This record gives sequence, structure tokens and C-alpha cells, in this order.
Amino acid sequence: MDRRHVDELSIRYVEKLSLYEEYASRVRNLVQDLIEREDIEVYSIEGWAKPPVDVVRAPGARGDERDVELGSVPDLVTVRVLLRFPEDVYKVEEIIQSEFDVDHSRSITSSGLEDPFRFGYPAVVYTLALSTNRSSLREWGKYRDISFRLELRTMLQQAWATIAPRVNLNVDSVSEKKLKRRLVRLAALLEEADEGFLSLWEEAKEVAVLVPPSSDSAELRETTLTAERIFGEEELYAFFKAEPNLMSRWNSLAVKAGFPIFVPAPDYLKESFDYLYLILRTAGIDTISEVRRFLEEMEENELGLQQLRTIREAFAKESSAWRVDPFSAIFLLVLNLKWDVLKDKDLVHLNIKRGSDRIGGID
Repeated sequence: MDRRHVDELSIRYVEKLSLYEEYASRVRNLVQDLIEREDIEVYSIEGWAKPPVDVVRAPGARGDERDVELGSVPDLVTVRVLLRFPEDVYKVEEIIQSEFDVDHSRSITSSGLEDPFRFGYPAVVYTLALSTNRSSLREWGKYRDISFRLELRTMLQQAWATIAPRVNLNVDSVSEKKLKRRLVRLAALLEEADEGFLSLWEEAKEVAVLVPPSSDSAELRETTLTAERIFGEEELYAFFKAEPNLMSRWNSLAVKAGFPIFVPAPDYLKESFDYLYLILRTAGIDTISEVRRFLEEMEENELGLQQLRTIREAFAKESSAWRVDPFSAIFLLVLNLKWDVLKDKDLVHLNIKRGSDRIGGID
């Protein structure tokens, strides 16, 4: 592909960048929900759209070089899932293969990593698209033709992927062979460590004994039994749906705080909910009990109302045009009151900044 065609592809991508960023956020949340429903522990999960400056035609993109479809370039949107054990990777693969359409010609599954002569400790990588059933849903229809790249890695595989590329193999042939040999040995050690940790974990579960009850252990047991799992997007939505008075309450508080009356369309309100979900999870308010507790604290002594007024007054010139629906009002409170947690996060990469810009009418 010549430079002119690369530039044309880049231009088309920039024109649709907001759609790809939005898709990265939504498909990341979807993948996380699908995994956590099966009680598989996720160490971390990220989703991002490729920066426009990095857009080049991926090897194997479909179509003629002069007419490459953006949707056929898989790494314009990437979701990376870090898991604890290789066994978890296999379980997630089963979920992914049943929930998405898989492009096997551009995927590296765990079965494809069984070659004993492979180099390094590579991860499982899938090229995926929404299934027909999901893409037929109204809220997913606009992403129907967009592929994305899914990386499934253990934490040790991520260590390999981060460190190994720093070893420069642009040396003479003798030195290159020595360096490669050492890298292969290190990769084998990491693979053994991955399997060893899993073996130890399973053995520990088998030989675990019950601790005789005492006041301390009883307290610990009660804490363990009552611990909540981190909510998914659907669980948070069900919480708000079961509390319809919350919506009208926060709508009236936003108006009372001085924000313009704003009646959002259903699609707009749903998108506001998506951004609220993101900021709650990022701020560590990630169980339903914590959400309920936060909202109750905002009700005490009208703290939420006071905070909304403070925010409006701080942005007096701009806030007269803000679009503050009930979910956006709570979003602003979390952004303001949990700033000590959020300030150390990459709010652009996590789409939090996009959520705040949207409230201010910056699309």
C-alpha cells in the first residue's frame, strides 16, 4: 500500500474516531461482564482505540489495497484482559468463542501455542466481531461492521510482552543466537511459573482445613460471607431500575442546584449511564452497597445539592449550557468528591474525560 492510501485510511479513521473510542469502551465493559458472570477473577482489563497517528494498514486486512474497509482492520480497537492463571485463559476463550464471531485466520488461540519450537511466551489473541444476535440489537447496531482485537494474557505473559521487546536483536548473528537462546530459556521459566502457581493454588484448596471458630475467625468468616462481588453494568442498571425515585430525585436536585432543565432522549440517558458506570468503577465505588451508601451520604444534610451548586458556581459561565440528566448529576459528584482517587488515573484513556466533556456539550 502506498503512502497516499495509508493517508486516506487515516483520514477515514479520524472522521470516525469518536465511534471507535465509544466502541472500545462499550466492548470492554461487555467483555468484563461476560467474564465476571462466570465468576472468573479479572486482574485488570483495558480497552482503547488506536491513536490516529499510529494508524497503518494491518497485515492481512481484507479488501483491495486501494479500498481497505476500516472495520476490517482489527487493531483499531483493542481490549486486553489480564488473568491470574492459564486455566482462566482457557475458560475465557470458551466464553469468547460462544459470544462473538471469531476470525480464526487472524486469531492465535491457546491450541495454536502448543508448538514446542515457538519463540517466546506469546499470549492468546483473537480477532472478533459482534455476533449477529447482538449486532441486531438497537444499542449495538452501529458497531456491526467493526472488528476488534482481544488479548488474553496471564500476568506473567504481560511481563514477557513488556520486557522482551526491549532486548535489541539488531546485532551480529552469533550474538543474536545467544540472546535468543537466553530469551527462550526465560520464556520457559515464565511458562513453568504460570503452571506452577496454578498447581500450588489448586493443591492449597485441596488441603485447606477448617479453622476452629473463635471470636476473630467468626468475625473474619462473617466478613467473607457478606463480601459483595464487583457489579457489572447490568447489575448497576438493575439497581437504578429498581429505584425509580432516585432518577426523579437527582433530576430535581440538578435543577434546584441551578443547572438548566434538560430532558434527555432515551439513547442519551443510556449513554450517560455508561459513563456513570465507568467513573464509579474507576473511583472504586464498585459494589451495589457502596453505590447505595454514596447516594445516601449525598442525601444527608443535602450534601449532594450543596456539591452540585458548588460545581455550577465554579463553572458559572459554561454551566448555563450544560446537559445534566440524573446520571450526569451523580457523575459530577463522583468526579468532584473522589478526585483524590481519580487524579492518579488516566482519565482520557479510561473515557472519563469524554464523559465530562459530553456534559459540557463538547462532542
